[in-house]
Amino acid sequence: MAETRFVVPQGEFDLIRYPPTRNATLRAWDAADELLLSHLAEVMGERPVSHVVIVNDAFGALTVAIAAAGESGVLQHVRFVSDSHVASMAMRQNLERNGIEQLPESGVGAPDVVLVKVPKTLALLGAQLVELRAVIEPTTVIVGGGMARDVHSSTIELFERTIGPTRTSHAKKKARLIFSTLEPELSPTAPQPTVFALGRQDAQLVNYPGVFSAQRLDSGTRLLLDNLPATVDGPDVIDLGCGNGALGLAVALADPTAHVTLVDESRLAVRSAEATFRRALDERAEVAFCQPTFRIGDCLDGLPGGSADLILCNPPFHRGRVRGDDVAWKMFTGAKRVLRQGGEVWVVGNRHLDYYEKLERAFGNSQVMANDPKFLVVRAVR
Repeated sequence: MAETRFVVPQGEFDLIRYPPTRNATLRAWDAADELLLSHLAEVMGERPVSHVVIVNDAFGALTVAIAAAGESGVLQHVRFVSDSHVASMAMRQNLERNGIEQLPESGVGAPDVVLVKVPKTLALLGAQLVELRAVIEPTTVIVGGGMARDVHSSTIELFERTIGPTRTSHAKKKARLIFSTLEPELSPTAPQPTVFALGRQDAQLVNYPGVFSAQRLDSGTRLLLDNLPATVDGPDVIDLGCGNGALGLAVALADPTAHVTLVDESRLAVRSAEATFRRALDERAEVAFCQPTFRIGDCLDGLPGGSADLILCNPPFHRGRVRGDDVAWKMFTGAKRVLRQGGEVWVVGNRHLDYYEKLERAFGNSQVMANDPKFLVVRAVR
């Protein structure tokens, strides 16, 4: 069973991962969380701190510990910032688990301290740091944190270009802190979304920073696009884990009668998909075209059973930096629930991920529809 007891200067807390994982070695925090909270305790011992912003807290470890200080009256405002809907759900779950009803939200003005967990992509970090510049002041304490393997020279250079003078701590427990001070004279520009061809009807995809496959259509999605099933008579289609909306847009272009729903747990992914469809709609003002539905959510949670005819999916094989099949398995079991009788799920993935076997377990009838040296397209029927 995974360790759940989290002991830091702010107190002792009971934390679990959300969604649950079958890997019992994974905790809901890492050494970088511990270092960040230890440093925050030092800062709070030296100066008044009433307003803290927390960026990219994966499971709520930072937020729970800091919110506990808020409940004691030390902090007046704690703000949680994340692109991930699932991270928000994990944070809320751990607040409740530790008897904390809500985050303190009475503060105004610039934060006293900003804690930033280094995300997986520099593009996302760059966009977040540019946004932070709009709310911080030279007196704001800005501290990044990550496992040492994830804090590179390019990470430090990005902090320096975007925020100002930056230094790092020595590694401790294989984690490292980043200390940055606001330089008001800097004027960094926010990373812009990339735009590239879908490869169908001159349509283009819009990718915001941090969203999967930022520069070009990825090979797995291309294989699924080249083998999409035909649809007729206004089917209900879901692009599950939609990213920039490539699969959903391809269906809409091929069948204007389709009712397309695009779902992702990343807010920036859904924003990308919205921008992709908006661009396509603007370019086809005189053409019949579906009006899609966009949804931020954890896989298919919240969607009614028996409501879809076709689900298309290129599942991620990692949650953050941890590889595994938990997300894919939740997508497949959710697809079985949400599909109507006779409805189909089409999945693309790397050969080594064994999606054929997983769909066979979930549906009992998986079938390889296309393959190349690296990827398989697998179909299963409800």
